[in-house]
Amino acid sequence: MEEDMLSQMESLQDSSTEVIQNEMNYLKYITASTAQVISHAKIQTDEDIIQILKEYAEASNIVWTYFITLDGHVYTNYTGYAGQHEEATIINDIPISQITDTVFSRPYYAENLDEVVWGVGAPTTLGEKQGILLSAYNVSNFSLLLDNNLIGESAELGIVNSQGDVISGRTSADYMVNIFDAMKDTIFLKSSTKEMQADFKNGKPGISMYSVRGVKRYCSYMPVGENDWYFIMTVRESALRRKLTNFEQYGFQLTVKLVIIMVCVFFIIIANWLADQKRTRKILEDAARMDGLTGIYNRKAIEEDIEGSLLSDGKNSPAAMLVIDIDDFKKINDQKGHLFGDHVLQECANSLKESFGSEGLIGRIGGDEFVVFLYDGTDMDKIEERVNDLIRNFNVMTDEGEKQMVFISVGIAHAGEEADSFRKLYKKADDALYRAKQTGKAKLSE
Repeated sequence: MEEDMLSQMESLQDSSTEVIQNEMNYLKYITASTAQVISHAKIQTDEDIIQILKEYAEASNIVWTYFITLDGHVYTNYTGYAGQHEEATIINDIPISQITDTVFSRPYYAENLDEVVWGVGAPTTLGEKQGILLSAYNVSNFSLLLDNNLIGESAELGIVNSQGDVISGRTSADYMVNIFDAMKDTIFLKSSTKEMQADFKNGKPGISMYSVRGVKRYCSYMPVGENDWYFIMTVRESALRRKLTNFEQYGFQLTVKLVIIMVCVFFIIIANWLADQKRTRKILEDAARMDGLTGIYNRKAIEEDIEGSLLSDGKNSPAAMLVIDIDDFKKINDQKGHLFGDHVLQECANSLKESFGSEGLIGRIGGDEFVVFLYDGTDMDKIEERVNDLIRNFNVMTDEGEKQMVFISVGIAHAGEEADSFRKLYKKADDALYRAKQTGKAKLSE
C-alpha cells in the first residue's frame, strides 16, 4: 500500500508541476507577444504609453502593469507617470538594459492588496523610449489552477524558494515563513529536514514522510523551473488511502483544463485588443512599414515617404539625402559573429535616430545600408558637424563589456531639378558614398 501511495504522490507531483510550468510559459508568451505588438504602436505622448498599459491590464486581468525606461522613468496603468526611480532599473540584480529575453522577477508582498505579487518582464520600445514591459500577477493564482478536492481539504499546496521560504501558502501570513525552521522538531519516517535542504540546494525533487501528533503525512516537492521556486504538496496518509485515484489521468484533465483556460484568456485578450479596430489597423500598418531588426522604416516605406515628400515640394525642394554604409561590415560579422553584427545595425539605427530623428525620415534599405532624408538640407555646416561627430564617436559595446569603434561612410545629395524623385536623389547620394569609400572610408562625401 505504501508503494502505491508513493507512486500516486509522484504522479500528482509531476502533473501539478507541469500545470504550473505551463501557466508560467503562458504568462511569458503573453508578455513577450504584447511587448512585441506595442513596440510598433505610434507613440507621441506619455499619455499614449499610459493608455496602452491600461488597455493591456484590463484585457489580461493583470494586477498592475508597468513600463520602465532604461534610465528609470516609470509608467503604470493605475497612477500614470510615476517619476524616475533608479532602483527600478534593476530586476533580480540585473540592469534592465542587459535583459534581452522574458524574465520573472522575485516576488514581494503588496501590503495594499494583502497578496504576494511577482512580475513577468519583456524588453520593448515605446516611441523613442527603450525599456521593459512588466506585468504583475498574484502568486496565489497558481494554487487556483490545482483542484484540491480530489485529495481532500487535508492537502496543502504551496510554492517555496530554494531556501525553504514560503512564496505562496494558505494565506498571505505564510509569506516568507521558512518550512525547514517550522519542521525542525518534526519526526521524519522517510528522508529528513537536512536531506530535503540538500535536494532544494541541488534542484532535485523528492518525497518525505513525517508524523505530526500521530498523523502520518506525505510531503512531495519538485523544482518549478523558474527562479529558484519549488512546488510543494503535503497530504495526510488517510486522504491518500481514501482516494487512491489514477492521478496520471487527473494530470491529463488538469492539462486540458489549463489549455481551455489559456484559450479562453487568449481570446478575451484578442477580443479586447481588437475592440478599437481603427487603432489596431493603424498599429498593424505601422508594423508592416518597419524594419524588424532595427525598428526604423524598411526600404518600401522609406522610398514611398521620400517620393511623396519630393512630389509635394516640387523641383525647389530644400531636402537632402544621406546614404550611410558601415565600413567592413562583412569583416565584423566574420570576426564577431552575426549576432554582434545585428547589434551593430541596431546601434547604428539608434544613433541616426538620436542625430536626425526629429528632422526627417530614417530607414534601412538593405544589409548594412541606411538612408536619412532631411526635410531641410540647406544648412550644410550643421549637417557636416553632426555626420562627422557620428563618424568619430560611433562605438558599440561588445559582449565582453568593451567599446568597439565602428566606422561608417556617408554620401550626401541635395534635391532639385536633377534629383526630384527617390531614385534620382538616391543615385546621387549613392555616388557620393562611393567616392567616400574610394578615398579612404570613414568620411562624408558630397
